[in-house]
Amino acid sequence: MMNRYVVDTHALFWYLVASPRLGTKAKAVFNEGVKGEALIYVPAIVLAELFFLNEKAGRPLDFAVEYGRLSNGSQFVFMPLEPQDVLEFDLNTAVPEMHDRMIAGVARRLNAVCLSRDPAIRNFVLVNTLWD
Repeated sequence: MMNRYVVDTHALFWYLVASPRLGTKAKAVFNEGVKGEALIYVPAIVLAELFFLNEKAGRPLDFAVEYGRLSNGSQFVFMPLEPQDVLEFDLNTAVPEMHDRMIAGVARRLNAVCLSRDPAIRNFVLVNTLWD
């Protein structure tokens, strides 16, 4: 069975800009994906946040090009926002911020490890996380 991960916004951004801020274990997961050994799920909210984080950072990425690269990478799976994601907010109340709750909820629902350094997600007992 292939390893499955859900990526949060900063993990994906730091991967795309080759930042040293990306955790070593998280970086290894992206390398697993390149080798065809892992699927990396990208929740819709992560893609939206990525757009605005890129803007805030002065556009180091050509967003359309990166979106195309992610779309063409067999390791990346885009996850739409589904009504059940909102209906399950009550299950994820330990994660206070709405966008992080969506990310953690996708990881919980898929029973996938979440690539995140965010303390609220890392401390959420219903989700396994990986970073350093």
